[in-house]
Amino acid sequence: MMDISIPYYEDLTRISNSNIGWFLNKGPAFLHKMLTDPPPEEKNPVLERGTMIHEYLLQPEEFQKDYVIWDKSRPSSAQQEKFCQAYASSLEIEPNKAILEAYKAAYSTKGKTEETMLSEGSKIASTLKDYIDYLKSGDQRIMIGPYDYQMLKKIRNNIQAHKLGWKLLRNVDDAAELADLEAHHEFHINWEWQATKDYKIKCKSLLDSVTLCIKTKCCTIMDLKTTAKLWHFEESIQMYDYCRQLMYYTMAAKWYIENELNDNPSEWKFLYYIIGIDTTGSNEIRVFTFHEWQVLARYNDICHALRDIAWHQINNKWDHSREYYEGDGSETLNL
Repeated sequence: MMDISIPYYEDLTRISNSNIGWFLNKGPAFLHKMLTDPPPEEKNPVLERGTMIHEYLLQPEEFQKDYVIWDKSRPSSAQQEKFCQAYASSLEIEPNKAILEAYKAAYSTKGKTEETMLSEGSKIASTLKDYIDYLKSGDQRIMIGPYDYQMLKKIRNNIQAHKLGWKLLRNVDDAAELADLEAHHEFHINWEWQATKDYKIKCKSLLDSVTLCIKTKCCTIMDLKTTAKLWHFEESIQMYDYCRQLMYYTMAAKWYIENELNDNPSEWKFLYYIIGIDTTGSNEIRVFTFHEWQVLARYNDICHALRDIAWHQINNKWDHSREYYEGDGSETLNL
């Protein structure tokens, strides 16, 4: 049985499609650093919004655990946020003392009397009482406002209205009722690839959506992509190498079919779709399909990269390319 006991993003022993991108674009030294001593993860509003949309559409139960719809007052400045944080975490039993403590932590006190600070702090504490109570509760869910929630519902409605989009966004529970159908959202596959005669490289993939029809031997791979270039999506495909990603997902799915379903993946047909979601305001939906040859064209590049990464793993040499170590130090370019 496949072991996925280590969460996908925490497992740094396996190679993902993103890792291959790092290797190809930034070299072995960068990949090695990211797998052995990754820097603290920086918040990226675009990625955070994409994660929110993915969970809302594909994992509604996880969405409820990770997010809370907040339609009450929130801090409107960094100082107000700092005041609320200090007030919520204060150990002072006397409310006035807690307010003064929080005010002094967040605002300049120059030229202000305690009476003035207490008056201003009390107004903030009263206005943001619900927010402060939320902080005191220890709830770790991410707050999203009514605007973002309306956006999420609009995206879902637009996919439901699309004649193909909603079919692709198959409900996992509905699919489970059909004996010859497997449907998975956020499908974590840990798999292996034979890099050399004696060495298998450990890989991992997290597929947005996979539907496996056992009866017809058809595997449908679907991915969600948020984009500001919905009507020039080919630019995103080239920039982010989505065909390579789909090919890597295919290799993972074939491993799953062979090792978990005990079937021959060469007998299966594979279908590929990306649901593009506009993020510029309209939240329009377009569904893009890919020919198998477009995806398969990236297979050799993936294999070459995996063999090189395996070489670096086996020899524990990461400062330069494999060609550097095996040759005279010069390196060729793919022109």
